[in-house]
Amino acid sequence: MMQERNNYCLCSVLSDIFLDYDIRMSQKDIARNLTPSEKGFKGDDNKIRNFLREKGFDYNFYWWNQTPFNEPDSLLIEISENNGFVAFGDHAVRVLEFDDPKVVVLDPASCNESPTDLDYNFLISRLRESDGGFGLLKYIH
Repeated sequence: MMQERNNYCLCSVLSDIFLDYDIRMSQKDIARNLTPSEKGFKGDDNKIRNFLREKGFDYNFYWWNQTPFNEPDSLLIEISENNGFVAFGDHAVRVLEFDDPKVVVLDPASCNESPTDLDYNFLISRLRESDGGFGLLKYIH
C-alpha cells in the first residue's frame, strides 16, 4: 500500500481496506468521492460517510478527545476487529492490530510497505498534538 500522490494517504488507506472485500478502486477515483482539504482529504464529513455507505461500510470518525466513553483503547480494539485508521493532522495510517500497548499500523507514505509498531501512549500523544482522530469502518454487506 503506497500512496500515489503526496496527499493521498487517506485514499491509499481506503483502497487497501477495499481490497480486503474485493472492491477495486483506484486512489484517484476514491479522491474524486472525498472532500479535499488543505493538505489531503476530510475524514469527518458527510461526503466520506455517504461514499463508504455506498461501498457497503458503516463509518464513524472520532476526534482524539471524543471517543466513545472517552476510551480510545476500546475504540482501537474495535478498529482492529473491523477496519480503520488513525489520522495525525493531515496524515492517515491504517490500523492493523492493537495489542496493548502495541498498535500495529501500515503507513502509506512509508517506502518499505511493512507494518510498524507504535506505542499506545506515543500514538495518543501524537493524536493530541496534531488534533487527530480515528476512523472506524465496519463492512455491512
